[in-house]
Amino acid sequence: MTVQELLIFLVVIALAALALAIPFFRAWTGAWRSWARQGPGPLVFTKRNYAPLQFGVAALAIVCLAPAIYASAERLESAGLIWNVLLVVFIPVGLGMRWWWPAALTPRWHKDWVGRGGLPETPLWGPNEEVPEAQARKGWR
Repeated sequence: MTVQELLIFLVVIALAALALAIPFFRAWTGAWRSWARQGPGPLVFTKRNYAPLQFGVAALAIVCLAPAIYASAERLESAGLIWNVLLVVFIPVGLGMRWWWPAALTPRWHKDWVGRGGLPETPLWGPNEEVPEAQARKGWR
């Protein structure tokens, strides 16, 4: 792999991970909360929608799998070992996320929202939280 190919590879990995990490961080910090009211997507069997949080796991997987992809492209002897270790972790995690998401891995605001009922009509902001101006203009509560 030439230096130019390596740089392109790193940029593609960084952009892909960033595209998934942005919605994750917005959801985690509470800047984006409307996703919590939506039901789970197709082929997702959890009770609630956790897609933005699952995006964070996908971003982590992309970053962690990058060395395996690089090792394979360079035909390094360790490539097989790297793939075996990472796939033993990410295949069960990826499949398991379809059926279960631990409550401990949800942000504080989400736990509070579920504690208040967690229904689509339940306000996304608690009684002691200030609704950001942009969301208040949209009529969100």
